[in-house]
Amino acid sequence: MAADGEQTDIQVRLKDIYHELPDALRRIADTLMSDPLLGALWGIEEMAERSGVSVGTVMRFSKRLGYRGFSDFRDALREACQTRSEGAPLEALEAPTDVFWALAEVARRDEENLDRFLKSIDKETLEAATQLLTRAQHRVLLGRGVSHVMCQIMAFNLTQAGLPCIAALPSDFSNQVANLGTKDLLVVISFAPFSRETVDAAGFAKSAGIPVLAFTDRKDSPLSRSATQVVVLPSEDFLFSFGLSTFSVLSHAFAIAVAAMDPAGTVKRLKAADEVGQPLYVEHWLPMQPGAIRKSRLPKPPGS
Repeated sequence: MAADGEQTDIQVRLKDIYHELPDALRRIADTLMSDPLLGALWGIEEMAERSGVSVGTVMRFSKRLGYRGFSDFRDALREACQTRSEGAPLEALEAPTDVFWALAEVARRDEENLDRFLKSIDKETLEAATQLLTRAQHRVLLGRGVSHVMCQIMAFNLTQAGLPCIAALPSDFSNQVANLGTKDLLVVISFAPFSRETVDAAGFAKSAGIPVLAFTDRKDSPLSRSATQVVVLPSEDFLFSFGLSTFSVLSHAFAIAVAAMDPAGTVKRLKAADEVGQPLYVEHWLPMQPGAIRKSRLPKPPGS
């Protein structure tokens, strides 16, 4: 069994040949790396369907990795998952039916992911990312699916800290990037399987001389080729290709660091935002009855 932090045999094989794989075989690799636990449970037909390839392509992929066939390949996947689960037999894993159990398991995984991130990230990388964010005149964040949600989280946190951001809609990526200049910043977020639109947008930005800050799940991500700075975030989740917790914590940390550079300005902006937004909120609802309106909020009658 692999020691803690040591890569399993199948991980080593994938890493050694990943950049040499043709597109069809690489799609299988990306699909598996997005969730190897589920991959270990798939049959050959399901693996082919999820990867968008034929059954024969899955067979070729198995042999390309050095296995005699699909059965040996899936056995290696199961062994890797058993190692990751600290020896718990894969067949013994059951679908969660108790919400408390699910909550505890998700919290455990999030804690492990954050611990792995803190051990893998270095101060220089975070400082370089912060400088890109603070020096830019305009900041546009791109991502699809759960990555788009991450863009919205980061845009909200940084805007509150005094760095206005736009979380672009996937349908409008081209227009958003085309309007950036060399003094602006494109922030791209994507994890395996990678978004083609996000990767292409990063490539265009690089060719146009626009700085690119990338958040992804490994150093050899397709985003790395175009990025001025890459931040790698490890994560595991049950249902999605990438969990939100680690990124949310990092996004909050960026906002706090930025706000600390100008504490007086941050307080002033928050107070101004509160004054602008105050009429939108209900004050002192209890013990008033639902729907009641405070007299002070009523408009004065004409001529009074």
